[in-house]
Amino acid sequence: MPAPFPAASVLTARGKEDQLKTSLRAALSIVLLIGFYVLGLGLVVALGRLGLSDATDFDGGVVVRVFLLGAAFTLFLTLVFALGSVLLARPSTPVGVRLTPELAPELWRIVRDLAARVAAREPDEIRLVVGANISVTDDARLLGLLPGQRRVILGLPLLQAYTVDQLRAVLAHELGHYSRWHTTTVLLAHRGRKLVVATARSTTVPVLRAVLTGYARLHVAAEQAISQQIEYKADQYAVGAAGRDAMVGALREIRVVAAAWDEYLERHVTPAQEAGYLPADLFDGFAAYLAAHREEVRSSTGEVASIGRAWWDTHPPIGERIAALRFVPDVTVAVDGRPATDLLVDLDESSRQLQTSFLDHAGELLPWAQIVPILAYRSARDLAHPLYQAATKLTGRDAGLDLVLDLFAADRYADLARELTPGANDEDGLHALVAAFEGAVETAAVDSAAATEWRHSWSGPPELLTTSGTPLPLGELVELAGDPDTVPTARERLSALGIRVASTTRGAPAPA
Repeated sequence: MPAPFPAASVLTARGKEDQLKTSLRAALSIVLLIGFYVLGLGLVVALGRLGLSDATDFDGGVVVRVFLLGAAFTLFLTLVFALGSVLLARPSTPVGVRLTPELAPELWRIVRDLAARVAAREPDEIRLVVGANISVTDDARLLGLLPGQRRVILGLPLLQAYTVDQLRAVLAHELGHYSRWHTTTVLLAHRGRKLVVATARSTTVPVLRAVLTGYARLHVAAEQAISQQIEYKADQYAVGAAGRDAMVGALREIRVVAAAWDEYLERHVTPAQEAGYLPADLFDGFAAYLAAHREEVRSSTGEVASIGRAWWDTHPPIGERIAALRFVPDVTVAVDGRPATDLLVDLDESSRQLQTSFLDHAGELLPWAQIVPILAYRSARDLAHPLYQAATKLTGRDAGLDLVLDLFAADRYADLARELTPGANDEDGLHALVAAFEGAVETAAVDSAAATEWRHSWSGPPELLTTSGTPLPLGELVELAGDPDTVPTARERLSALGIRVASTTRGAPAPA
């Protein structure tokens, strides 16, 4: 069996003192857990007796009696349901690809080695899933006293971003939560916290919810040090497995990858699905998107900042965990900077199976290089349509790019912007007008066959290319169209590019 990590195998005098304090806190937490249910059942009895007492025998007392008995019954059901859901519920098997030892032999060797080092039972299954998360789950019951199937969950987006060292660190952390070095009392206290919080949050009667939430906060305050110690101890296991730099890098990266994955789905995958298309290269597309936007997302998320947390959150802020790691003795480990995806024998096949399980909607399967032009043209058309509607309302004429230019020549930018974005301030209206005009030019260019190709880039919006292979000069055209005196030049430039602007109802200039 591999030797345990030094941080876990050496118990100093100070460590024994800390362990004693933790055990006392855990005992107090268990007492408070019992007291929580004593309080809850006491409230049920008190409300029930009050509802049945003579105190409710007055005009309108029937309503009060029904309310009190209903509150008692509701609270009793909440207590029973919360208790049952925590003690008996077993997590459902996540949708994903089961990685057998044959499909990921090196990964299994790493997981088994780490489980032995942190004194945890090795998992029964490793499963590859969609999503930026890595965790270890156990469908144990009775607050963990009855063991169940243990499963390692690996989110492919995180594997795409992590090195093998970073993955080792995170796996050691997650497996460390099930270490046998944690006493039963500590684990019961930690899991009991979830029970108390679940009950308080499930209570619907406002007064009772306030009482139980207050007690739950007291329980959390008593148990908080235990939860944090468990997290910090798991971080020490991670340092012992892969070194401090690997764990710090993994912590810094996890929120960035999670935010980038959400953005990728929102900005690209969901619009494609809504249009009836499914990306054939879902995960390759995310890898390219992450590479293009990593620093931008990092800057926008403030991934290590100490942000506000819910009172029931068991995890310290990432920034505090990174700061604490500076005081953990580093270890010398063999550096393995390979991509974590190298641990999968057939990444392409695993990705394909995972993508199939995730994209279960109807739609045409196309690579991003084909989906993007379709979506880009639809986006341009959707921008142009309200602009044409606004122009029609102002003039009573059927609108096209020609009529919009007529309005520009008549210096009616403000009128058009107000009609396009009612209620918006001048600046926002102007921005909307510019975007709509760009969409109208792009749509006209495609419809005129003056531009036939959209150049896809994950670092910015797709760029429309003219038939000569050069980018459509949108900036130049916006500048020319933005001055009534140069609108004729804008028409000439559009004509030179082969873009038709004339509408079927071309008539007199737009009225002033």
